[in-house]
Amino acid sequence: MLIILFHVVVPLILIGTVAIKRQPNILFWLLTILTFGSILAYLWATVRWEMVSIYFRPLFFILFLVALIFSYRRIRRPVSKPKKIVVALEAGIYLILLVLFSGLNWFSFKGYLTPENTIDLASPFRDGKQIILHGGASPFTNGHFHVKPQNHALDIVGLNALGMRSATFTGGENLDNYAIFGQQIYSPIDGTIMVVVDKFDDQNPPVTDVEHLAGNHVLIESGGVEVLLAHLKKGSVLVNEGDFVTTKTPIGRVGNTGNTSEPHLHMHAESGGIPKTILNGKAVPFTINGEFLVRGDIMVHSARQVVNH
Repeated sequence: MLIILFHVVVPLILIGTVAIKRQPNILFWLLTILTFGSILAYLWATVRWEMVSIYFRPLFFILFLVALIFSYRRIRRPVSKPKKIVVALEAGIYLILLVLFSGLNWFSFKGYLTPENTIDLASPFRDGKQIILHGGASPFTNGHFHVKPQNHALDIVGLNALGMRSATFTGGENLDNYAIFGQQIYSPIDGTIMVVVDKFDDQNPPVTDVEHLAGNHVLIESGGVEVLLAHLKKGSVLVNEGDFVTTKTPIGRVGNTGNTSEPHLHMHAESGGIPKTILNGKAVPFTINGEFLVRGDIMVHSARQVVNH
């Protein structure tokens, strides 16, 4: 319920304040909308909307635009002049918030820029709809960014018809609640299978395995780059070490093994370091079907394309 409060109630409070609070002049109106707009922009970029529904994400900005128009029409000089200390205090708080969230937005949206020297990979999925849980070149949109070998890693979860990654807000212990659990994945690159692990049991959230970080996984080598597909479902892996695979080769299914809070596909690329050893080389940035994906980007495969939102 706390997640719902943060994802839904907080933006609604901000929008409602803009719409209802009567501003004394155009300058205060501009300061208010810039401040609240910067907070909403930060939430838009960083919040995990798939926990409540991705359809709330664009709705809040539509409501914010409506609130702007409504509030502008209600600008009116107050009958009694407010105390200067009150006006100064309110303006000071707004300015502090504006500077703070402008900085946070700078570091967040900077991570949307495609890094240099990226390689292009194919989508590991062929059907369904998925959303990027962690991705981008910023720690505010990618929880992996602080770990050098996986700076540009992606965590991908599925979406159901309601735009949620699970049938319940909290996800729960039932693995079948999660839209992505058991979904078939394919090799994202033409290359050779270097490592195959398929022995760990799938865990029911919130259980994790911190000793075997990648859980069941496959490591594919191509042109000096190793691509990891991790947290696979036990017994689902279809390839063996030494096999040559293409982007048409099925690899296995999404599971919940290793150090994972819920079913998802972890994917990253690295080079150098000790061969056949994950988290040992240098992170390699990559695009999928030509798109550099960031938290909140949606992958739609019915039309065999990736659509950014």
